[in-house]
This record gives sequence, C-alpha cells and structure tokens, in this order.
Amino acid sequence: MFEIMTPEKRAKYQTRVYAGGIGGAWAKFKVRTDDNRRRNAAARERSETSETEGGPKLTDRGYQGAGGGRAASVGKQSELRSTSVHAAGAFWPWSVGAGAPAVGPVIGSHLVTHAPVSFGLRNWFLRGFITAPVGFVLGLNGYGKSSFVRKVILGAIAQDVTALFLADKKPDYRALVEEVSGKDAVVDVGYAFGHINPLAGGALGQIIPMLTPFPELQLRWIEELRGRQSETTCALLELRRGQALEDWEESIIESGIGILFNEKGFTPAEPPLLENLLEVIIEGHPQLIEDAGADGMEEYRQAVRPLRRSLRAFVNPTSRFARIFNGQTTNPLSLHYPAIGFDVSHIPNGDKKLRAAVMLVCWSDGFALIDAAHALFDAGLGPQRFFEAVMDEIWDVLGLGPFMIDRIDALTRLNRQIATGLWMITHSMADLTTSADGATTARAVGFLERARVKIIGPIPPKEIERLDGVVTFTDTEADMVTKWSSPPPMTGDQPREGQPVPPPPGTGNVLIKTGDDERAPGIPVHVIFTAAEIESGIHNTNARYTTATDTDTQEDAA
Repeated sequence: MFEIMTPEKRAKYQTRVYAGGIGGAWAKFKVRTDDNRRRNAAARERSETSETEGGPKLTDRGYQGAGGGRAASVGKQSELRSTSVHAAGAFWPWSVGAGAPAVGPVIGSHLVTHAPVSFGLRNWFLRGFITAPVGFVLGLNGYGKSSFVRKVILGAIAQDVTALFLADKKPDYRALVEEVSGKDAVVDVGYAFGHINPLAGGALGQIIPMLTPFPELQLRWIEELRGRQSETTCALLELRRGQALEDWEESIIESGIGILFNEKGFTPAEPPLLENLLEVIIEGHPQLIEDAGADGMEEYRQAVRPLRRSLRAFVNPTSRFARIFNGQTTNPLSLHYPAIGFDVSHIPNGDKKLRAAVMLVCWSDGFALIDAAHALFDAGLGPQRFFEAVMDEIWDVLGLGPFMIDRIDALTRLNRQIATGLWMITHSMADLTTSADGATTARAVGFLERARVKIIGPIPPKEIERLDGVVTFTDTEADMVTKWSSPPPMTGDQPREGQPVPPPPGTGNVLIKTGDDERAPGIPVHVIFTAAEIESGIHNTNARYTTATDTDTQEDAA
C-alpha cells in the first residue's frame, strides 16, 4: 500500500511548489500524487464501510452489488464537428430570453431555463441596468398585472422602500397595505369617510415646525408648501368650474393663503380650511383688492364673484365636495408606515369630477410626504428614504385633465432627484392614444417611451402593432406574449363543483424588456407567489367570487 504523507512532510513539499525549476516541479508532482493517494484511501474506506453495512462494493467501474451502478464497460464520449454558429446554438439554445441578473428580490422562474429571476426597480437602477426607476406594465385584465406589481413592491418594502398607492380605485392594494402597515395606513376617501384638507400640506406641513433650528431650510420648504397649497386649490377650482382660472384669480388664491398663515394665526400644525379662504376673499384684504386690479371695494366684489361661487361648492355643507374637502384631514399620513394607500373606491365611477378632485389631492399629499422625508434628511433629522409610487389604471388618471398629466410628466422626468420609483399600469396602448388632444396623446405615449422597464403580459396580436416603434419584439417574443392571451378551450374536462377553476394559460407570465436596443431579448418570467402571500389573500382580486376557504382559487385568480 502506498504511503500517505504526514502533515509535516506535505507542508514541506507545499512550500516548494512555487519555487520554480526542477525542485518546484518535483514538489508539485509529490503533492499531486499525495492528493490521489488520499482520495483513493477515502474511497477504500467508504467501500469497506459499505460492505460492512451490507451495501454495494466500490470498484473502479462503479458500485457493484444491490443498489449499485457498476458499468461493464465505459463508453467513449461522443465527438461532434460543427461550425461555431451552430455549436453556439447547440450549447446555448435559449435564444428567447436574456440572462436574468441575480439582482433584487426573486419574483419567479425563467420560462425557458427555469432559473430563478430576480428583479427590483431600485436594485436594477442602482446597478446601472436601467437609467431611471420607471416601470410600465401592460397586459390584458385578469392575467396578473396587479399581482406582479404587488410582488415587486413587497420586495421593495423588504428593502426599506416606502410604497405609495395614491389612488387605489378597485381597491387592488388595500390588503397589501393593511398586511404590512396596519389598517391605519389606509386612508379612506368618500362621502362618509372623513375629510382630506387641501390646505393642510400633508406630512410636509407637519414637519415644518421641526425645521425651526434651520431658518433657511425652513423658509425654503415653507415656500414649497405655499406653492403646493396654491397649486392644488387652483386645480380643484378648475376641475369644479370646468375651465381655467384667470391669472389674477390665481394671484388672489396665492395671496389669500399667505394672509391666512401670516396674519390670521394659522400654522402648518393648525392649517386653515377652504371656508377660511373664502372668508378672507369675501372680507376684501387690501392685497387681494390690488391683485384683482380693482379701484375700490365694490369693483373688487364684482370681480371676485365667480371665484366666490367656485369656492362655495367646496364650503356649502350640502355639497359632496365640501363633505370631503372642507374639514381637517381625518387620517394624516405618517413617514413611519412602510406602505400607504388612498382607497378611493368609495366614490362612484360616474362622479368623474369628484373622483378627479380626490385623486388630485391624494397625489398632492403623497408628494408632500416625499418632500417631508427629504426635508428631514437635509436637516439631519431623519434617514434617507426611498419611495415607489404605483399608478394603476393610468388610462383613468390621464382622463382627469392636464393637471394630472403634468404631475405624471414631471415625475417620469425628475423621479431620480426625489428618490422615487414609479409604476404605471394599463391594459392597452390604445388607452394612451384615445385623447382627442394630439398634444395630450403625445405626452401620454412619452410616459411609455421613458419607462426604462416595460413589463409585457398577455396581449392580443393587435397590440403588437400598436406597440411598434415603442417596444421592439423578436418574432419569438411576439408569438409568445400573444399565445399567453389565448383563452382555454371551452370543451373537455370541466372542474367539478367545489373544485378550483384552472386559470387562463398565460396567467402569471410576463416579459421584462429593458432599454431601447432592438436586438436585446427580453426575460420571460412566470411569477411565483410564496405560501404566505397566498394565505394572506393580498393577490386575490376576485374576492367577491370566492369564499374564505377557496385558497386554491385565490391563487389562480391572482
């Protein structure tokens, strides 16, 4: 039996391995020989142990005996000859999907390679895979668009990103917010669900007093707050009136808000109401008379009469607008929640003006929260915070008027400066091109073009044509995403009563496209939910059709 080196002798040879020359070569040979002897000794020991316990015997051709796999002869490996192009296809046949970087939370498995796929809007932006944290999700309803967004948002929340659902219409995200933040993090907005004060300034108004030790910084954010209050109030009046305010009317609104805070004793901690603004305008402050360009009180009163009428709609106790906006905010936002949601599903779909007004103020409060976090960080009073805002049913948001389009436009261009990622979700490219205003349509299509990540779910063949010039598909990808939308056959075995209904074939499948390179393939993914997600029911958007015990159906509906 060959001798195995002692540790001391082996260490002696190992010190000579890199010496070079004949001595170094001899040392390498001795160490390699000792490695082989140690490996053979270990194999003999395993074989003896196996034989002792009645198992197969290890031979040079494999294990011999019951449970073994000894080969009578060892075949020669096949040798093939091919061109470099064909060989590349043989060894790497996955031409549909690009490599999936292991960056971000795991969201599912690659549809071709079955490897885990990781994705996070902020993660990919910080690693340089995308140039801006803006994502656009497009696909037919019922195939899991919202579930995909909830999946990636949960991963972001786990990395201390604050999720903002600023106008949840259905609501699709309420269950998620309640699971991670509690019921108090959901702001219910509707006729009988408390108030939301457009003059409060949201979280930004709450933290202004904390900036007193930093006068310059406090002044900067007070000016920002005043501008936000004026902008929101003017937009509300324009929505209610149905036309733009006069420039001097905007000046009166701005001056009136300044008078309330500077002369009437209101503070960011105790903000005024819209009825207080109306009182100041009726009172006729000299500054307001000057803004109206009036020569006297009587001329001023005549000039501001249309403005008073518009404001009256937000003050009259019998007005549906007043029941929501003319009162102190019932549930102020807090920076301590990992997720925050505005549930606007209580407002009837037919009341478009009120829904638009509510969504406008919700978005204003949401951005005030972002500003408050950055103000505290600039003052050294809080950590750097990151946000991801979700804008579902973007087709409905675009129909709210130029104000909301301006908001989205600014966010898609400046979101890197305010550390905020944005998700936009819709069913079809046609949703962005239905406006009669050509300029509005061009700006809406620009949102999709500026989205650095495009998530394509099941879509009909016609959608491929609509997306031409904005999203480039290979022939294989186009065939794949359109086949996902094919409905299941209406014949054959049907589930029995009480059994879960199988989901459509393409449910949970998405294609991740990044960048503008026409040759870059996307990443086809099947989104997978954990047991905790399924049990929580946060992905069940068909709750009205399912019972509490139909967990399998809930998973399919997601």
